[in-house]
Amino acid sequence: MFAWLVVSEDKVGLLGAATAKAWTGGDAVIAHLELAGRKEPRRVAIVWADRAKARRPALWPDVLDDWKDIYEEPLFPNDEITVLAAELSGLGAPAAAVFGGPGLVQGTVAWYEKGALISYEHVGSSSVSWDPDDGLGRPFDGTPASIAALGGRRVAKLFGSDKSLDVLTRIDNANRAIGEVLIGRVFYRFLDT
Repeated sequence: MFAWLVVSEDKVGLLGAATAKAWTGGDAVIAHLELAGRKEPRRVAIVWADRAKARRPALWPDVLDDWKDIYEEPLFPNDEITVLAAELSGLGAPAAAVFGGPGLVQGTVAWYEKGALISYEHVGSSSVSWDPDDGLGRPFDGTPASIAALGGRRVAKLFGSDKSLDVLTRIDNANRAIGEVLIGRVFYRFLDT
């Protein structure tokens, strides 16, 4: 299992100020990765805490706090990474807090920009996604069946019947994203693909 912060390599210089605001004690461990991009390699930094503790609890939208209470599943395994992601993004470095469970079946991705959570996806014993525009939903799994169901639902909303919409929604809900898909999308986003 791992809990990481992922940030573009060109924003690593902001980590010192962000960790001072986010953590007390311990250290930040940084791994530098070079990812093969379409035109040129992209560099990202992976950061995790070594004995550091968050100075404050992570802040979540009320609807996600309610979801956590109902499903009794943590939104992220620790506050250190999400608090650091919020502080770092507040300094101008968009960041992702990433968690991967055993076998990457479980996973969580929380995107931060300008000091605030802008997107959240979680799969575990239950699944949820959230963004400020659409509210709660289900993480997209990226399978051809989900893509077809999503497209079909959009057409059914415009021209179809409620029965068609219900069937396509059930097809989409039958598919379930896994942590590997969520985490993979983080790196594709940093590659701008």
